[in-house]
Amino acid sequence: MKLKIETAGLVKPFNKHDQLKNKLLSLIHQSKHENILSVNNYFSDNIHNLDWSKNSDFNREWVKFILNDLQKHFDECAVDLGYDKINIKRIWFQQYLEGGSHGWHIHGETYTGVYYVEFEKDFPKTELINQFDQNKKIIVDAKEGDIVIFPSFIIHRSPVMKIKKRKTIISFNLEFESTISKKILKKYK
Repeated sequence: MKLKIETAGLVKPFNKHDQLKNKLLSLIHQSKHENILSVNNYFSDNIHNLDWSKNSDFNREWVKFILNDLQKHFDECAVDLGYDKINIKRIWFQQYLEGGSHGWHIHGETYTGVYYVEFEKDFPKTELINQFDQNKKIIVDAKEGDIVIFPSFIIHRSPVMKIKKRKTIISFNLEFESTISKKILKKYK
């Protein structure tokens, strides 16, 4: 028997997006990156540019440029979810061109997510598997400038890009501090 436990994710606009986007993309473009092309029986990954292998290096120029503003954003998210603080544990960028995709996968740490840096309305959106009813996919309703976070154990993917444009995202793994917000503690004394 499956135990149904409700959990939450967030779709929240990053209020510094318009101000930081162009400089961020320039720094990403100047950074060292790799690519992934991997195909197996279950899914394929075709990520044209990424720096995943450096995901715990917070001294990359583009990371230093955006880190404080992202941390403030995530601290707001933590409060929205009933915690006092959240820490960024890993951060990397991914760029997809036509034919690009990232197959079904999960992440480590408590929460994971996506910041949609370059994302037009006709680009494929992140899909999640509903673990209680695996016949249902959840398509995340996000737009450019949004940051989506969800529990890292949720199986998710980035479907195939069928458009001749570039999609840029920043992905991250987050860890909540064990501190539960005072609001929650008062409620359940």
